[in-house]
Amino acid sequence: MTICGQRQGKTLIPFSDEDLREIYKFPENQFLEIKIKGSKKERSYRELCLYFSSCTCISRLNLNANMDTKEKVDYLTRLKCGFVDGTVFDGNGLLHWMVRSLSYDNCDHPDAHKFINQALESHAELVGIFDVEEYKKHLKNQ
Repeated sequence: MTICGQRQGKTLIPFSDEDLREIYKFPENQFLEIKIKGSKKERSYRELCLYFSSCTCISRLNLNANMDTKEKVDYLTRLKCGFVDGTVFDGNGLLHWMVRSLSYDNCDHPDAHKFINQALESHAELVGIFDVEEYKKHLKNQ
């Protein structure tokens, strides 16, 4: 699990409500091993937060069993937007898509930005909002 935050004085502040919820999954006073890595890509992280918030929002709509979790919505969105590295056949001859990673190490900002914009347009249509900026406001109010 990776969460993001900022140091303010002697306090660590979670970056988003989603980061805070991840921390609260652990019982109070439980020892946590924390790996800290600095990042100067706050704007990119904000886009990622918006994208994953959108995936969560879509999963809560219960549109179908293939889209009932954030992970499933994320995977299907990457497929729909063509954000894939390739395909592979398993031992039974079934075709599997290998979706691209959005990590900073594997995906440069222009590609991630383009994908996230395309994904948000697709998600907005699923919700019935055809203006992406209006959809972003909808997500921020959730």
